[in-house]
Amino acid sequence: MPITILLVLTDTIDADIHKHLFLQATISLQDTFEMEVEGTLRTCGGIVLDSNVSHRLDGQGQPLLLLLMDSTSTLAVGFKKQIGDRGYGVFPDGKAAAAAEFVRSFSHTVAGSTGYNRFLTQLLELLGVRYVQPVMADPRVLELIGILKEGESDDHSIRYFAGKLGLSGSRLSHLFKEHTGIPLSGYILLNKLQRAIYLILNGMPITEAALNAGFDSPSHFAAASKRLLGMTPRDIRKDSVFLKVSYAHETV
Repeated sequence: MPITILLVLTDTIDADIHKHLFLQATISLQDTFEMEVEGTLRTCGGIVLDSNVSHRLDGQGQPLLLLLMDSTSTLAVGFKKQIGDRGYGVFPDGKAAAAAEFVRSFSHTVAGSTGYNRFLTQLLELLGVRYVQPVMADPRVLELIGILKEGESDDHSIRYFAGKLGLSGSRLSHLFKEHTGIPLSGYILLNKLQRAIYLILNGMPITEAALNAGFDSPSHFAAASKRLLGMTPRDIRKDSVFLKVSYAHETV
């Protein structure tokens, strides 16, 4: 089953204060970087933010690795062990430096889904992150996540998904928020964004990819990409070399 994991290598990050539904890990590939988190400036070699944490990042041309993941995934649960109660966690300098050295040395050698999964697994080991199976008590929420990740429907409305599960839209929204801690409307947007990126990096023109992923227009997609990722679709296509395999495969 596809899973929403995006691994981005870029030097074009320029994001104003924002928050999103991704759980986000950021590692500098050169020295340290500055990130404003909930109004406080942090200088570090690596940091992980929980979903819905306000932050600002101006990479100033500095090469960075971003790992953005669905906060309901097994990978996110492992990272949350590093976060604690503050909404973020700073990686120890030694772990961040080891991860950066690994990425600089081996990222250019990655080929195909098997190579990507091996690369990701080794990166997680260096950061001290373990996969942990999330607890999802309601099977209807699990079924909905599966439907969304398959991405086979042209209808992306809450009413459509509620009908598939035999629920009202309000009941489904309540269940999803209760079991995941995030609003369903935002989660649907996250999935559309990731699908559009996946299609672009597999050769589809930006306009066509935006519409195929369920956005009303390419401008709607571009605005969501800039707001949630700090990058335009063209930036992503140019710099984010791993996205086309990281969207399609999960390491377990």
